[in-house]
Amino acid sequence: MFNVTELIHDLTTATGQMKQAALADDWALAEKIQKRRALLIERIVEYAETATLTEQETNELNAVREQEATIIARAGARHQALGQALADTQSGTRAGKQSRMQKAYGAPGIKRP
Repeated sequence: MFNVTELIHDLTTATGQMKQAALADDWALAEKIQKRRALLIERIVEYAETATLTEQETNELNAVREQEATIIARAGARHQALGQALADTQSGTRAGKQSRMQKAYGAPGIKRP
């Protein structure tokens, strides 16, 4: 049998590590940590089906969910940036080739003859 408090502690630690990996854009490490987290979550769910979690355990899991929200937002922004980069590549637009005026004011480029 396993101790749910230890599982939640391990999940909290792993989630913190995953958040740091996401903030550093180390998505390979984040994916590796997520696999470990998935096993921990499955074991916690198994326990919760047969016993009631304490208020402290519930609060710790809520803190984990808050960290997950940061990770999800970071991953979503990365996904969107990659999608935009791919769309720019397909349309022939080159990212980072705007003039300082275009960057400052968001004005479309003026083509000179």
